[in-house]
Amino acid sequence: MDPDALVEALRGTMDPSLREAAERQLNEGHTQVCFVSTLLQITMSDQLDLPVRQAGVIYLKNMITQHWSDGDGSGTETPVNNIPDEDRQFIRDSIVEAIIHSPERIRVQLTTCIHHMIKHDYPGKWTTIVDKIGFYLQSDNRAGWLGILLCLYQLVKNYEYKKPEERAPLVAAMHIFMPMLKDRFIQLLPDHSVDSVLVQKQIFKILYALFQYNLPLELINRQNLTEWMEILKTVVDRDVPPETAQIKEDELPELPWWKCKKWALHILARLFERYGSPGNTTKEYTEFAELFLKEFAVSAQQVLLKVLYQYKEKQYVAPRVLQQTLNYINQGIAHALTWRNLKPHIQGIIQDVVFPLMCYTDSDDRLWQEDPYEYIRMKFDVFEDFISPTTAAQTLLFTSCNKRKEAR
Repeated sequence: MDPDALVEALRGTMDPSLREAAERQLNEGHTQVCFVSTLLQITMSDQLDLPVRQAGVIYLKNMITQHWSDGDGSGTETPVNNIPDEDRQFIRDSIVEAIIHSPERIRVQLTTCIHHMIKHDYPGKWTTIVDKIGFYLQSDNRAGWLGILLCLYQLVKNYEYKKPEERAPLVAAMHIFMPMLKDRFIQLLPDHSVDSVLVQKQIFKILYALFQYNLPLELINRQNLTEWMEILKTVVDRDVPPETAQIKEDELPELPWWKCKKWALHILARLFERYGSPGNTTKEYTEFAELFLKEFAVSAQQVLLKVLYQYKEKQYVAPRVLQQTLNYINQGIAHALTWRNLKPHIQGIIQDVVFPLMCYTDSDDRLWQEDPYEYIRMKFDVFEDFISPTTAAQTLLFTSCNKRKEAR
């Protein structure tokens, strides 16, 4: 199919039979060389209207998600709907730049593409993606940082649920990227602009995906852990810009400053719960747990107590930030070191934070009167329990009364 005709087909100004012809070629296993490459070129072209580029990238995403795995050569039969090698190489060579330079609506589709490509091609067929990510992370051009971090995020996400012994290619790459990420974050910390905070949030999302189920201890030492903990505490502790006070409350959680705090707290709570609690971890994390509890747990707890104080003083705190704060505080109740620091505050936390969160509110009453079915659905939604500050408050109250008689 001629590229110009493809553009017109996507634009919708020519007979829809052109689109049907292209699809028929795919279904018959006769994908033309350069067809998929042309789709990516359309997606990347600033000269075309955004709707045309969106149509092209959706078509491209569908082809990659459905057909990219067919070219692995593992079968004896000729693969059907295969994407030619020339197209595959062009897309590998170009998709990182496409993600960096594309607008948000295009970028979200392209990240799905690169996720599937990494899944099937890394590390065997596509080691150069590590070089590209490193190049753009080291670049002084800030405009490219968010896009390249989205690429790195997809690399990490592909290994998020794998066993430790299967994560060697990721750990090897992260040996290169972890110092870069730290340096970039420290560079961005003084800048509270939207663009800067979005990049910071994306770095946190990468770290959370890396640490969530397996903590690669070969990437962590006392020095870099100290630096990362300082970064995390700084983000949790810093003020949200005062101009956000003019925004409606139900829109506030979506602001990048609150989302960045949420991801910082996700990491802190996960580190403490899964790897930093002596007696509750697997054997390989025993040394890390002792280090975390003695060196970092109390100082992080002090910062989080300030978040609870803000809530007590009727200052706005995003629900997920409050929930993760309570989860971290809850984890500290069982340990003598953190409990000693927490003990003077626990009655105030229960009285001024936990109890108000658990109370039946005016909004609850309105919902009960207007729509009791919706009230019951909302209050007994098991998925809501995972993100609700009310559930976190209930857990904190139970743990306090169960483990510490001073809280009864």
